[in-house]
Amino acid sequence: MACRGTVTAFSKVDDQADTETLLEAMKRLGTNEESILTLLTFRSNTQCQEIAVAFRTSFGRDLLDDLKSELTRKFEKLIVSLMKQVRLYDAYELKAALKRARTNEKVSTEILVPRTPLELVSIKQAYEEKYGSSLENDVIGDIRMLVVLHFTVGLLRLMMSSMKTKWNRMLRTSSKLGN
Repeated sequence: MACRGTVTAFSKVDDQADTETLLEAMKRLGTNEESILTLLTFRSNTQCQEIAVAFRTSFGRDLLDDLKSELTRKFEKLIVSLMKQVRLYDAYELKAALKRARTNEKVSTEILVPRTPLELVSIKQAYEEKYGSSLENDVIGDIRMLVVLHFTVGLLRLMMSSMKTKWNRMLRTSSKLGN
């Protein structure tokens, strides 16, 4: 799958050296976050995937699990995001956007619009594998919810306006009776 990220492939990659650098950064007392950040941000997503495979081959451990156990909070989220396959990251972000009370159309647009048809199929498959539901059905359900919400708000405004009119009439009538 073609990736149009802003990080281009680093030309002098040595997966073995990268795995050793990452292991060393996590082995010390107090993780060397700068070393992890520098290494991973100078690698394309494809290269990060290759490093993860080399890490498992060399050390028999899952790199992502090791990173999660060593890092915390926002830095962990950043590094885990960098390490996810693009299609899995896109599926995750789409699900997160659909979970919000109001769908974040900007996120959905940024993910879906620039993708090729093959990339869209890959994202759809990743979404269905990860969440066990159809991306199309979740999007349609979300749109349906927004339409119902919009209709309900409009109906409530109409009812409030009608109640306000009745209330004003009652006030005018009572003030006439009081005079």
